[in-house]
Amino acid sequence: MSKVIKRVAVCAIILSLAAISYAGCGNGGIEGGEISFTDDSGRKVSLQGPVDRVVSLAPSNTEMIYWLGAEDKLVGVTTFCDYPAAAKKKPKIGDFTTPNIEKIAAQDPAVVLATGGLQDSVVNSLEGLGIDVIVFDPITVDGVMRDIRRMAEVLGVEDEQAGKVEDLEKRVAEVRDRAKGLETRKVFFEIYNQPLTAAGTGTLIDSMITDAGALNTGASAGGGFPQYSEEQLFNDDPYAYVAIKGTMQDPEQISKRPGYDRLTAVKDGRVFVVEDNLFVRPGPRVVDGLEALSSIAHPEVFGEYEVEGD
Repeated sequence: MSKVIKRVAVCAIILSLAAISYAGCGNGGIEGGEISFTDDSGRKVSLQGPVDRVVSLAPSNTEMIYWLGAEDKLVGVTTFCDYPAAAKKKPKIGDFTTPNIEKIAAQDPAVVLATGGLQDSVVNSLEGLGIDVIVFDPITVDGVMRDIRRMAEVLGVEDEQAGKVEDLEKRVAEVRDRAKGLETRKVFFEIYNQPLTAAGTGTLIDSMITDAGALNTGASAGGGFPQYSEEQLFNDDPYAYVAIKGTMQDPEQISKRPGYDRLTAVKDGRVFVVEDNLFVRPGPRVVDGLEALSSIAHPEVFGEYEVEGD
């Protein structure tokens, strides 16, 4: 499977369940100081001040906007933007990979909030029409925290939501502090099962596993979302095996795969199926995912992982 096809397949699985630049002032600007930074695609952002009309092309961006209490400035979303539930009622501008350029323009946004990778061509098309774009595409936990602050600044709620953002950052710091000095246990994170696909280096999941005081075995297979052989899996023999709900609903399905009874994670009952969007959508709920991983890797310190619904 080619790198491009693999990435499309992985993203399709993730996004089908609930999902994953240069910015000018545009129309709809509101009073405030000048804003400037380099976004996650390397584009220089330069705004005269916060904006009051934005279109979101990614579920993660939409979540950030609602979490920051700025949903009144959101005038368009994709069909994949399903959290919180209120986001489903916003005007739709198409799906995640092929948003409708005309519908975006019709909303007269000051800025379009995009992500990277599969949306690169969309970003280029929008910019070609003179529509300003900011790309939010963090691949580390620190990057998510930084982008939440940037989003707050762009939307003019930086001061209003400062305490809420600081509380989120404190939760991240607490996990890191408590994980210091702990045994670095191996964790395998399954993205897809046919073929077996891991979360490799340069991914948000890799960053989260590291911050949780564990070792991502998938990193040994390469960057992005590489294929990962079962032979390699058996050799690495992870302490815990984690899979997203996009590929699996029941840990028993993993445990019953041929030969998997040899794995320490299976023998010791440390196979977990987790909510996709806590790990693949780079927004505020990533901190929930980080805390879940810390419990999975170090239950004696962080407490046993509580399966959703228990």
